[in-house]
Amino acid sequence: MAPQFTISSNALGRKHRISMAVHEKHLKLGDFVRLSPDQLSVAHPDGIRDILGHGNGFLKSEFYYAFDNIEQGVFTTRNRLMHSRKRKYVSHAFSPKAMMENLLQKGQAGQYVDLGQRVTAIGKLQRREDAAIDAAQWLAFLAFDIIGDLAFGEPFGFCKAGSDTNDGIKKLRDRGEWCCTVGQMPWIKTWTPYFYFDTFFVHGLHAAQALARIGIAAVENRKHAKIDPGRKDILFYLLKARDPDTGGPLPDAELKAEALTQLIAGSDTTGNTLTHVVDMLCRHPDKLRKLQEELDAAFPSPLPTDFVAPFSECQDLQFTQGILYETLRLRTTVSVGLPRVVAKGGAMVCGQFFKEGTVLSVPTYTVHRDERIWGPDALEFRPERWVGDARFPLEKYFLGFSYGPRACIGRNVAFMELKKTAATLFRRFNFRLVNPEVDPSIREGFHLKCQTLPVFISKRDS
Repeated sequence: MAPQFTISSNALGRKHRISMAVHEKHLKLGDFVRLSPDQLSVAHPDGIRDILGHGNGFLKSEFYYAFDNIEQGVFTTRNRLMHSRKRKYVSHAFSPKAMMENLLQKGQAGQYVDLGQRVTAIGKLQRREDAAIDAAQWLAFLAFDIIGDLAFGEPFGFCKAGSDTNDGIKKLRDRGEWCCTVGQMPWIKTWTPYFYFDTFFVHGLHAAQALARIGIAAVENRKHAKIDPGRKDILFYLLKARDPDTGGPLPDAELKAEALTQLIAGSDTTGNTLTHVVDMLCRHPDKLRKLQEELDAAFPSPLPTDFVAPFSECQDLQFTQGILYETLRLRTTVSVGLPRVVAKGGAMVCGQFFKEGTVLSVPTYTVHRDERIWGPDALEFRPERWVGDARFPLEKYFLGFSYGPRACIGRNVAFMELKKTAATLFRRFNFRLVNPEVDPSIREGFHLKCQTLPVFISKRDS
């Protein structure tokens, strides 16, 4: 086994760079890095199969206890039977135009005012046909509104208002940073309300509690709203779901916990990914041109004034899909290793024996940069690697939605949303970075988040 190093994951959580720090240690020490006395990070490609794969008996670790809110959900439960039960009913559950047009025509959308009007330095760089926006902020508005519509019957209204009207986006960020830090030492969770000496813990706990209240309110509003009876959103399926054990409806707390999971999993993740897509394409104009050539061929002019790419017409666009896969490889939304516990009797992992109870994780950030898998251009943004049959041998190493029996249950919904939104935005608009010479401001809580991304947008010929 390679040399090991005990790394303070809790401290790194506070510094918002767990994935990068663990990656640096793997580059120096090899495939095995000790994170704590009983926890190791395993970067060997076979670790994906050995740790996350089917049939090995490994369970999620106590790391996930930090993410419990209301009660355990399909994401956080560590009990295999409970996860199977929840998956049975949750699995059945599964417009950018207006905001962009208003910004281009009026320089304002809701409360949001064009950056060029607010920041003199940006205004000096702005062309007449441009609008200047923070793409990270607007794509978060869009993702929250979409999941509000998909899950709860109506958008949250962030795009219309041009603002984070209930601080839900900020609360989700703060909650993620708190969870990822507390998850390194789960036993401190019950004590965090009393950590007045460190406001990070108290503030994060309050954010988690406030986010739960937003989810509960959305469920209650949906239950009492006059919704088209033919509408089948995610909450429709949760409300109609039968408890696999009793045959009755889901207990109220369980229903709300699962609804909150859908809100969290379907909003920040998608908004972050779309922001990274915009950033990567602006930094690789040759890839952007190739994408727009594919979209122009798929959706020729003239476009309808209310054009939104139909999923049936963009789901099989090869280069569009390659852009999403490659962005999720290099800017994986959840880049930290997701820990699993070695089952009773111990197990062989990547040629090494680990005793039962050892916590092992696969560092997504590192595996997605491994030249043994991706070749000598592993650090390059090359969507072509996912086009055609070339993608098949790579998919078993792709951890954009985790892997194995606990992989993301909403993968199909996420890809539908990403493909439709990316195809619509890049067919209708041009994007360029306000400050292309400046590296993106990326901060890691539980999600790898681009904090701000000032861009100029302009309308393409339709």
